[in-house]
Amino acid sequence: MFGLSQREVQDRFSMRALGRKYRFVPPLFGTLVPRLLQSILPWYLNRKYGIAQWEVRGAEKLRASIDAGHGVLIAPNHSKDSDSVAVGLISIPSGSSLHIMAGWHVLLESRFQAWVIRHSGGFSVSREGADRQAVRTAIDLVARASRPLVIFAEGYVTRTTDQLETLQEGVGLIARKAAARRAKEVGGQVMIHPVIFKYQFNGDLSAAARPMLADLEEHFGLAQNNSPLIKRLERARETYVATLEQKVLDAEQTGSLSNRIPRLIEALLAPLEQEWKRTSSATNIYERVRQLRTAILGHSLKCQSTGSEADQLRRQLDNCTLALHLACGDPTPMADGTTAEHFMEILDALEEDTRGSIRVNRPWRLVIDIGN
Repeated sequence: MFGLSQREVQDRFSMRALGRKYRFVPPLFGTLVPRLLQSILPWYLNRKYGIAQWEVRGAEKLRASIDAGHGVLIAPNHSKDSDSVAVGLISIPSGSSLHIMAGWHVLLESRFQAWVIRHSGGFSVSREGADRQAVRTAIDLVARASRPLVIFAEGYVTRTTDQLETLQEGVGLIARKAAARRAKEVGGQVMIHPVIFKYQFNGDLSAAARPMLADLEEHFGLAQNNSPLIKRLERARETYVATLEQKVLDAEQTGSLSNRIPRLIEALLAPLEQEWKRTSSATNIYERVRQLRTAILGHSLKCQSTGSEADQLRRQLDNCTLALHLACGDPTPMADGTTAEHFMEILDALEEDTRGSIRVNRPWRLVIDIGN
């Protein structure tokens, strides 16, 4: 997130949380750090994420809500790791600093990152439990119309721009509670502004994709050829799924990825749900993963797990994240008219899952559209 090292893996789940008791990190309200960040944000987004151009549309709608004295919630989609930094661009044309609800695991990644987030108006939330203090803080900030509050309503990085995943209940709960309190105390209103992040790749797709595909083909032991880029990426994706099937199911499966990937996800999660007695009727993979993470982290804290037991818990957390990654995106074969953005989403996700890193390709253009 913050720092000039390589990009973080998407929906990263910091193992530093294993065995550690959650402690709420409250926001600070100074304006110096937010102003400094605004001045370097465009440079930083280009440097770390390859976002060379950006545009915020609808800032006047947000400004109107602020000028009217309303409590304001901003609810963006969350398709890329850069979203949590790029959301700060909204503050430039709107002329308002922001509060942001950030997962505790993000603050654990480094002291510097925790410092920046907190001094920028951010505060922590535990994704793996009922964090009443975070919810109370969010309600209070919105009810007092302190600053617009940003909550990524999907709850995790979905890795797909064109598909909105299931929204978590927290945004609606916070908005209702804050609206009731605000109406009672000052007679004001609460406005929720949906926000869409849309990324456009303006670079040379062939030049960006060929070295990445070559690395993947080498990783999987595939012969390199001059086939069209889409066919090469589909072959690499099929090979990746087959490799996971051999590891998890002991044999490569047949059929389309649309049928094979759900079976693979079930094979990853069902044994864990049985072990941790977390049988769930939820069809949403993120909710199933969240419940498992809650159980695993709770056990590690209660039992102070070390050694081989801690290693086993880490492997289980890795399987949870793998299942969530498999559930992201569209498994159907790419057509000849596939957009550069969709192609790069699949390629980036595959490289991340196989190599544990995200390569920066440029230039990207980001459009942030603020709704009513």
